[in-house]
Amino acid sequence: MPAAAVRQKESRADRAKIDTHEALLALIASDVVVSLGSAIVIFGDYGQPLGYLWQQLWIGLAGFVLAWPFSAYMQNLYVRATMQGDLRHLLLRAFATCILAFGILLLCGFAMNVIGGVSRVWFLSWAATVFVWTGLSRVAWRAYLLRRLRVGDCLERVVVLAGSVRAAYRLSDTVERESRGHLRVVAAADIADLTGPHASEWLEAMVRQGAVDRVVIGHFTYAVAEANALLARLTRFAIDVTLLPDFQQVQAPLLHVDRIGMLPAVAVDCRPLTAWQTFLKRTEDLVVAGAMVVFVLPVLVAVSVAIKLDSPGPVLFRQARAGFNGRTFRVWKFRTMHAHMADQAAARQTSRDDRRVTRVGRLLRRTSLDELPQLFNVLSGEMSIVGPRPHALGMTTVGLPVHEALEEYTARHRLKPGITGLAQISGSRGEVDTLEKLRRRVELDCDYIENWSLGFDLWIIARTALLVLFDRNAY
Repeated sequence: MPAAAVRQKESRADRAKIDTHEALLALIASDVVVSLGSAIVIFGDYGQPLGYLWQQLWIGLAGFVLAWPFSAYMQNLYVRATMQGDLRHLLLRAFATCILAFGILLLCGFAMNVIGGVSRVWFLSWAATVFVWTGLSRVAWRAYLLRRLRVGDCLERVVVLAGSVRAAYRLSDTVERESRGHLRVVAAADIADLTGPHASEWLEAMVRQGAVDRVVIGHFTYAVAEANALLARLTRFAIDVTLLPDFQQVQAPLLHVDRIGMLPAVAVDCRPLTAWQTFLKRTEDLVVAGAMVVFVLPVLVAVSVAIKLDSPGPVLFRQARAGFNGRTFRVWKFRTMHAHMADQAAARQTSRDDRRVTRVGRLLRRTSLDELPQLFNVLSGEMSIVGPRPHALGMTTVGLPVHEALEEYTARHRLKPGITGLAQISGSRGEVDTLEKLRRRVELDCDYIENWSLGFDLWIIARTALLVLFDRNAY
C-alpha cells in the first residue's frame, strides 16, 4: 500500500491507553472486599458484644452476594459506557445499585421473617459504609481518568477512514476534539486504498496486535461500494466499528446511535462480549479449569504412562492454531499419532481408521481425553472452556485453506477458542471434508458467539460431559 495513503499520528505515539478493563476489575474487587469486610467488622464491633448471633451476619452476607451482582447488572454499573461517562451519571448508577441491593435484602428479610432479629444499627451502618465507598471510589476513578486525559492518554485508539486521505485526516482532528481526548487517532486512510486483496493487511495486522480499539468510517458518500467491502472484512474481527453519517446505501446492521462529542454516530458492529461478560467468562474459565486440573490429575498421569508404553516419542503434542482475532498460539494435546507421522502443518485432516493414530491414541480421541492438556491453555488465557474449536493454521477443505473456502470463516475468531463448543455438541465434529460441513460448523460457532451467556456455557459443558462416552463422531 502506498505510504501516502496512510497518515499516522506519530507525534502522539508515546501516549498510553488507559486500561479501563483493569480499572473495572479493581473496582469490582474493591467493592466486594469493602462491602463484605465492612459488614464483618461492624458486626464484630457492635452486634456481637450485644449478643446478636453470627448466623445473622452469614445470612446477610449470603443475601448480599446474590443481590449485589443482580443489582449491578440491572444498573449497568460495571459496563464501559458507565465507566467512561460523566461523574453524575456514574454516581447515580452506583447509588441506585446500593439502594436496589439493600432493598432486596430487606424484602427477603421480611419474606423470611428474620428481619426482626437483625441489628438495625449494624444493617444501616453497613449500608451507609457501602454507599460512601461506592461514591468515593467513583469520584477517585473519575479524578484519575481526568488526570490521565489531561496528559494526553486516551481510552481508545482509533483508525479513521474516509473518502480521501485529506478528508480522513480532517475527520480525525474532529473526532479527537469532539471526544474530549477520550479517542486518539493512530492512523487515517483513504477507503479506496483498502479494497485490494492485500491492501487492508496493515489494518488487520493492527487489529491482531491489539494496536487499535475502534475503526471510524465517515465521509464515504462516493465510496459506498468500498465501504461495504471493508465492513464485510471488519465484522469478522472483535473490534468496534462506527459509521459517521451519511450512511445511506450502506449494507450493515445498525446496532444503536452513539455520539462522539456532539457528532452523531451509528454503531454497526461491536465486540461480542461486554467488559462484564468478559470478566464472567474468564472467571468461569479459571474456576472450571482449575477444578478440573485437580480432579483429573491422576488421569493425566495415567494417560502419560500409557502413551509412553504404547509408542516411542513425546507424551505431549504442540501445534500452532488460530486463536482470538486470528492470533497464533500453540495448543497442548496428548500425542495420539506415531511420532514420525505427526502432521504439524495439518496438511491432512485426521480421518476415521487413520493409520497414523496409535492404539492408545484411538481411545484418547474417542473419549476426548487427548484434549485435557488444553486446560493449561485455558489457565494461561489463550483458550476458554467453551468456544469455537481452534483449527490448525494449515487446515484445508475441498483443496483450499478454510479461510479461502468460506469467506465468513474468520468470524469465528471473535471469541477465544474453546475446548468444547456448540458445534461439538451438535454433531459437527470430525473431519471437515466438504464445504457444507465447514459452513455448518461456522454457523454454529457464530450462533454461540452472538448468543453467549453464562447459562449457555454451563449447558454446553453439561452436554459435553454426557457426550464424552457416547459421541459416535469422535475418532
